[in-house]
Amino acid sequence: MMKRLLSFIGASTALLFSILGCKEDDKLMFDDSDPKVSFDKRYAGTLVDSVNYSFAFQSKDIITDTVQLPVRIIGLPRNTDRNIAIALSAGSTAKEGYHYKLENTVIPANASDGTVDVIFFRRAGLKDSVITGELKIIANADFKPGYDDNAVSAVLDRLTWRFTLTDKLEKPSIWDSYWKNLFGDYSNTKILFLTELLNYTNWNQGGLFPQDSNRMLAQARLGIYEYEKIHGPMIDENGNRVIIP
Repeated sequence: MMKRLLSFIGASTALLFSILGCKEDDKLMFDDSDPKVSFDKRYAGTLVDSVNYSFAFQSKDIITDTVQLPVRIIGLPRNTDRNIAIALSAGSTAKEGYHYKLENTVIPANASDGTVDVIFFRRAGLKDSVITGELKIIANADFKPGYDDNAVSAVLDRLTWRFTLTDKLEKPSIWDSYWKNLFGDYSNTKILFLTELLNYTNWNQGGLFPQDSNRMLAQARLGIYEYEKIHGPMIDENGNRVIIP
């Protein structure tokens, strides 16, 4: 009797795992005749979600700059390039072709990933204004929109990327999450000082190697020390002393 009971339990357990296995396989299966694409936000926290871009950190001869957005497909690679359709959402104040343009909006042949170039233009009106743009992946002949959930640490869904563009000093979008750990609280005075001292302008990008960030911090501390020896405390636009922790 006991042997029959154990045999029954074993068979039932095997059947249960078989059913569960089929369900898991169903989740993994997809129709490759219906490929999709999303912004690749697996590494959210740098530029994959949004950027506040200011030409104020660039020298006057710089009139364009490029931000690259990673994209990733759901489906299998194909042996031809495939185009990605990206539209400007209603309510955006940016004008495509004037404030920005998109290039390289393709998934290359035999690849699952691509990089879309967003090229910003320095326009006279940006000296006293901030324009906004929201880009959305939409359907075309090659792809339908892919995942619309939020990746870990991302604010926006995987079909959406936002930017602001100006030629005024603007707090970088990743200052509090990245640069504050190195240089402390933000101020316009501090970032202009650091930009000139360190000869560094990519304030909307993180991901530096530890040796590079440590070198920048050491330079910044020495720079503020040397400044204060000559001029006394540096006071920012809010009346606070500029401190490099």
